[in-house]
Amino acid sequence: MATLIQENTPKVTGHKSSYISGIDALRALAVTAVIIYHLHEGWLPGGFIGVDIFFAISGFLITKTLIERPQSSARLYFTGFYVRRFKRIAPALFVYIAIVSVCTAYFVPRSYLGQGIMTTAKWAIFGASNIQLVMSSDGYFGSRVPFNPFLHTWSLGVEEQFYLIFPIILLLVGIGLQRSNRLLAGIGKFILAAGAISSLAFCVWQTNADPLRSFYLLPSRFWELAAGALLYLFVSRSSGNRLTNPAYNKAFFCLGLALIGTSLGFATIANFPFWWALPAVFGALALIHVAQNVSEGTTSSTREMLTSRPIIFIGKISYSLYLWHWGVFVLMRWTIGLESAWTKMLAIVLTFGLSWLSYTYVESLPRRSNSPKSRIVLAVLCVFLVGGLASFKTVPSVTAWAVKFHEKQFVPLFRDDQAIAEVLDGIPNNSIGLGRKILFVGDSHAGQYSFVAKWAANKTQAKSIIFDQHGCGFVNLKRAAPKTCSGDQQVIDKIKNKTKAGDIVVLSSFSLSPIAEYWGPLDKQVLLAGLQSQQAQKDRAEVLANSIGIVRTLQASGLTVVLAAPSPVFEAPPDRCHSWFNRHNPVCKPGFKTDRDYQLELRAPVMKSYRILSEQTGAILWDPFSLLCPGNPCRSEVKQRFRYTDQHHLSANGNLVVFESFLNLARTIWQPLR
Repeated sequence: MATLIQENTPKVTGHKSSYISGIDALRALAVTAVIIYHLHEGWLPGGFIGVDIFFAISGFLITKTLIERPQSSARLYFTGFYVRRFKRIAPALFVYIAIVSVCTAYFVPRSYLGQGIMTTAKWAIFGASNIQLVMSSDGYFGSRVPFNPFLHTWSLGVEEQFYLIFPIILLLVGIGLQRSNRLLAGIGKFILAAGAISSLAFCVWQTNADPLRSFYLLPSRFWELAAGALLYLFVSRSSGNRLTNPAYNKAFFCLGLALIGTSLGFATIANFPFWWALPAVFGALALIHVAQNVSEGTTSSTREMLTSRPIIFIGKISYSLYLWHWGVFVLMRWTIGLESAWTKMLAIVLTFGLSWLSYTYVESLPRRSNSPKSRIVLAVLCVFLVGGLASFKTVPSVTAWAVKFHEKQFVPLFRDDQAIAEVLDGIPNNSIGLGRKILFVGDSHAGQYSFVAKWAANKTQAKSIIFDQHGCGFVNLKRAAPKTCSGDQQVIDKIKNKTKAGDIVVLSSFSLSPIAEYWGPLDKQVLLAGLQSQQAQKDRAEVLANSIGIVRTLQASGLTVVLAAPSPVFEAPPDRCHSWFNRHNPVCKPGFKTDRDYQLELRAPVMKSYRILSEQTGAILWDPFSLLCPGNPCRSEVKQRFRYTDQHHLSANGNLVVFESFLNLARTIWQPLR
């Protein structure tokens, strides 16, 4: 992220160099914490607060740079600032996006788990991936997050958006200081302080009201960057301030370490950003203050250790480390895995190797490019990268050869167009659905039937619509949808607005317990026991009662309601186990099969609810289980073709298996209406 980017160009202000080695040491601590957390969360539960340390560093250094670089005009002030920011951020980021996009195009299939990756990359180019991640409802700790190699650019988005606002506020302070106008400088400081307090108050409220937005968006993060700015303006810059007395350095140092150490060891996402970001930010402020307040010539054993060459080296390449570590980790999850000791060690080696290359040959290039010729070359390179990445429909289009090769090799495994065409060509068309609609409504398990919906619409001259929201089931007979999802009435109104009497509404949500996480299988007997717990039975009873009312409401509008029963679930995900580069991933060990009797036992409680709902409302129960699992064991791969994209989402090939069953159902529903 941009906070890790160096502002290390030596510049003398008074008798003090602008370079602060202690801040590089703090950067090293922050990026190391983030890397450890991403490598294994259990090793450092609060490692994600390293980002908050960087926010505080950024606010301090940006303020220091702007105040200590007085310009003769506002135009030079703004252009100078944004040119420096662009030169620091853009080259390394664009190179990262370009290279990782090539790898993603080849190694990552276009499955549910890989959805949204390239969209995040495109938004990252313009410093807005944090906004895109909120819009896609795929939070930092969501299920697909560990598999998006551009996720971490959200913090760049927060900082770049901060840069759009902050220089305007600081201009008042700078003009006031330059002209010795205390009133003008005071107004600027007041606006900044008021903004920080307001942001913190908003953060307190939003952390509970809307955790996703509070984590990702600038309004609840502004105070963290502003805190660093206020430290410089009110303490570091004021030589007469009592806090700058070196006698207090030891106390501030111990306080800073204690606050950060507490956050690293105990911070939880349940209380974040508020309140766990507070000790992280204030601990960072204390250590920044000590780093600024200690003369570079001061020697002590502690200082020599903390500013040793290895630590300073990590601090200097911390921006590149932040960029590359996540891409390496994610691509390894998609390929050989990241669970064993040797793969973790390999990930660290690759991270440092790529980061050093990025720092040496990309990130540092603008600082070495002082000649007019070099500046022209750099400008052309940046324009080429921006234009090349942004002008295509998707980022991988820049690497069309990789996409084409990937599709040729792997797409038939999940979508065999030739086999699909043969089946569809053998089914006659009619116009029984003319003027009617087929809606699939629910979570991602409504979206998994997109091919069925499209093919059925084509064969009947109807229109198909998919209303799916990730993680937000509708008439999910296992449990109610999270509070962050659209309310039942909102979904009902949306359905009514798109339909009329005679249309078919298929309700499909993930109502089974998965038998594996993304990292490996779960204990099957524990899962079965959990289904019989009092809480699980209570949840099913509550959603069943609510679902009866929902179905009757839809039926009152003349809609035919179809209940899609759950399909089998598996342990090994085909989208991570389908080729030479990932078939040895530990997550693939269970293979593409599961015991049929266990599947029947797993679905028995929720199937009881489905039958009751069907009997009490007259809704049609469509159960594709026997088609997907005709014998023992159930298989997600048949004749080298995958019927599933992951552990529980059907592929196009899987859609083909159940298509004729659904088409016959739709024709049967509409036949009496003719």
